[in-house]
Amino acid sequence: MREYVLLINSEEKLLLEKGKVINTKFGVIDTRKIEYGDIVETKKAKFIAIKPNPIDLLQKCRRGAQVVLPKDASQIVAITGITYGWRCLDAGTGSGFLAIFLGNIVGRKGKVYTYEKRKEFYKIAKRNIEICGLEKVIEIKNDDVKKFRERNLDLVTLDMKNAHELVEKVAKRLKPGGWLVVYSPHIEEQIRVIDEMKKHGFHIYATIENLQRRWKSLYGYTHPEPSGILHTGFMTFGRKTL
Repeated sequence: MREYVLLINSEEKLLLEKGKVINTKFGVIDTRKIEYGDIVETKKAKFIAIKPNPIDLLQKCRRGAQVVLPKDASQIVAITGITYGWRCLDAGTGSGFLAIFLGNIVGRKGKVYTYEKRKEFYKIAKRNIEICGLEKVIEIKNDDVKKFRERNLDLVTLDMKNAHELVEKVAKRLKPGGWLVVYSPHIEEQIRVIDEMKKHGFHIYATIENLQRRWKSLYGYTHPEPSGILHTGFMTFGRKTL
């Protein structure tokens, strides 16, 4: 498996593969001689070398299908309270970004099962999971999630067409108090999901849309940037009760 080093200072960061001589905008950097914790100096800048975590390594991951962005993944973490040791199921995998976010939290004592039926996306996601060093935590399957057999789950996340058709099955496989989170760009799908959740003993926590806008300070004036990460999708959160 490839190993990477993150070079970072107060203004810049570089994620480089270890064991190579690499030409960067700051000059030639020989990563064969770098250990984590080293101070790395070039003619143009000084960095500290640190071991990248799986979220840092997403920079090296390829995108095939549309990904769940950090702004939405963080809401899943904040609302569900996902923690070390949880058992999760995710579908469809897409490029694997949400599975990687979840796997980074549940750790070696937990498990993320993720389903992607399209072969081309499965291959991309599998490689991304390996880049992030989470292949022992995340089990990816090139199959239709409607066939899933995993039980005793703490969290199920669905980012797929007709997710409402899986609500009944998910209800039978979640632990009491377990969470179902459905992500969709269309509010009509969320309405169908809520109807199914109500039929199958879920407490409906909320349906949310998460908008994000960056600000910047320039020449002594602070204002929002002219564009931001606006609508990406809606998320409905339900918790199993009965």
